[in-house]
Amino acid sequence: MRWVKRLLKLLLGLLVLVLVLLVLAWAFHPPLVKWAVAKYSPEYTGRQITVEHFRLNPFTGSARVEGLKVLEAAGDTVFVNVGEIYVDLAVMALFAGRYEVEQVSVTHPFARIIQRGDRFNFTDLIERFASDSGAAEPPAPEPVRWAVRDLRVDSCSIDYLSDLLDMPLRIVRLDASCPGMAWDQDRIDATVDLALSHGTTLKSELTYAQAAGLYEVRATLAKTPVHWLRPYVLPFLSIGDLEGMMGTTLHVKGSVSDPMAVALSGRVDLDGFSMADPKGVKLVGLKKLDLVIDTVDVKKEIYHVQRFTVDQPYAFFELYDDGDNFTRLLPPDSVSATEEELGYDPMNPFSMLAYYVRMIAENVGQANYKVDSLGMADGTVLFNDYTLYETFKYELGDVDVSADGINSAMDSITFHAHASLNRTGTFDAKLDLDPYSIRNLHLQYTIDRMGMSDLGPYAVFFVAHPILDGHTRYVCNTTVMDNKLHSENKILVTDFEFGRKMDIKDAMDLPMRFAVSLLKDKNGDIKLDLPVEGDLDDPEYKVWPVIWQVLKNLVIKAVSAPYNMLARAFDADEEDLRSVRYLHLQEEVTKIQEKPLNILSRVVSDKPDMHIELVRSGDRAAEAEAYALLKAKADFLADSTHAQLPTTTKELEPLVRDLNVRSPGFTAWLNGKLGGAGADEPVQKRCLRHVGVESANAEVGRLWASRSAGVQAYLTTERKLSPTAFTIRDLTPQDTLTNTVQPAFQVIYSAADPGGAPAP
Repeated sequence: MRWVKRLLKLLLGLLVLVLVLLVLAWAFHPPLVKWAVAKYSPEYTGRQITVEHFRLNPFTGSARVEGLKVLEAAGDTVFVNVGEIYVDLAVMALFAGRYEVEQVSVTHPFARIIQRGDRFNFTDLIERFASDSGAAEPPAPEPVRWAVRDLRVDSCSIDYLSDLLDMPLRIVRLDASCPGMAWDQDRIDATVDLALSHGTTLKSELTYAQAAGLYEVRATLAKTPVHWLRPYVLPFLSIGDLEGMMGTTLHVKGSVSDPMAVALSGRVDLDGFSMADPKGVKLVGLKKLDLVIDTVDVKKEIYHVQRFTVDQPYAFFELYDDGDNFTRLLPPDSVSATEEELGYDPMNPFSMLAYYVRMIAENVGQANYKVDSLGMADGTVLFNDYTLYETFKYELGDVDVSADGINSAMDSITFHAHASLNRTGTFDAKLDLDPYSIRNLHLQYTIDRMGMSDLGPYAVFFVAHPILDGHTRYVCNTTVMDNKLHSENKILVTDFEFGRKMDIKDAMDLPMRFAVSLLKDKNGDIKLDLPVEGDLDDPEYKVWPVIWQVLKNLVIKAVSAPYNMLARAFDADEEDLRSVRYLHLQEEVTKIQEKPLNILSRVVSDKPDMHIELVRSGDRAAEAEAYALLKAKADFLADSTHAQLPTTTKELEPLVRDLNVRSPGFTAWLNGKLGGAGADEPVQKRCLRHVGVESANAEVGRLWASRSAGVQAYLTTERKLSPTAFTIRDLTPQDTLTNTVQPAFQVIYSAADPGGAPAP
């Protein structure tokens, strides 16, 4: 049995040797591990990795790494730094074929993530260790029985730097925990709490179902100042201060295999938000925003919002010759695209709004959406236009927009809107939309008591006339069916008054004051009915230019055909508004002249801003001949009867009316008076010889003066018109009127200056 004793001694010696080696390995392995990691890490990872302390206990299965540091590929800065990693392995479970970790904890880890374009500072590691083998994978072996009972990450910090951001995004503290995961455990639960450098905190609970690949996240963002977002906005918008408090609670569900299978619900609050430009001028803001999401399911196209309300929104917009106060904040390359490329006019906010509304309608047209309550209350919009000669400033106040019960199942969605206009007028609108097509809508709105003088800068710019006074009521009823526009526009303008024309070089030369005077009715009001129709699918059709052209045509028509417009306004004969006619040798104002004079007095009385000019016209030579005939007849009658005849034209005319100047008796008498002179001339010329040209012309001049005095007296005495309301003058070569044969006062209408004289 001696060999047995020797064998026992040998085994005992070997056991002692193994124990000694284990003790030596346990005692001296830390420096060896530190040396090996530092020596071979660049070769195998492309990074310099160092460890300050390493300890492995093979008897308990625990391992501890302290001071793990991984440098960047260039070796100049830290990529990852970990204070401590602790792993506790269940040794006894190994003998049963199970790999169980009782605890994994990572304390004070730090990572610096850098992005340049589409590459990160860890892209080289992915490329190094990514498999490029095309060999088929071997059959799956029996499942490995593994488990991690307790996983913790404490006090993690992360710096994210990107060429898209002006400053890093820093997570100063991240704590994560997972109570356990195992090969036969489908559900994994975890919590993640993090704090950003500016004080924002986010708490979240995560659940992941491994077999189905489904995840669920419940996250709560505590109320935090939005100022921390400013550095990340600056690359896209050059803004000044950013203020406000934001908080949110979200519940998100999704699938890792289908990015579109995302559903969420929750609430977003934003209080006291404002954004200013670099000079500190407030651009947009709101007192409170409340968004309550019931369900948003992207894949199923379900969008259900319980409430979306905005309290006291604010916007400040300014228009300049080279853009506006918003596009000036954009990077230069972001506004270089053309209107054709963008699909909208980048300089026109209404064009942009229409474009995005159309895009939304096209994308959610078949979606299942519902908004129980939508509202905006007590909003303010300030607009300044510096592209004119005079600055145009306008304020929309008390802006309210509401819609209840928005639902994709409805045939029509109705919006209501209200606003005050520059603190004097009001705007009320109702919009009915087809939820399936933006090509169908019905819009009704009313603008009441809008101050016209507020629009003065545009009037000066376009037509060189300031607006002194006036208020407008505008009722619009517009229907669009299959993009075919039919719009009825009724406009009532009261107390409207243009100022004197200004010397504006590029303004349109339209007699606006005269047109306004013509457009006014007897009450001084302007009533317009402007129908507008068109095909919105026609790229050449623009609504506002069409409306402007209709207004322009109306002005031109008014000033080019004032008689017709006045005839309709005063229910009068157009001819009576054109002229006051007399017969040759008629001197007094009779009933025939009173009729047009009465109408003219009504025009001036009802339109005090209108001036009339009574232009004397007529063939004076023809009237001189008529006077010569009358006087020759009278002389013939006096010589024939030796009677004493009256001297006035009015009294002579009935006495000699029936005398025939071509009778033998009259001809013989006239030959005797003229002694045969001008025997071959017409009888009118011979009578003129008898009376005398100067005498006849003098009588005609007296008649014309007497008619003017009579008209003057009738209008001022009988009709009580101010002498400044009208002017009586002779026809000049500059007038475009056609001279008449019979005596007449042709009428020219014009706008009156404040003193009553005709405006130039």
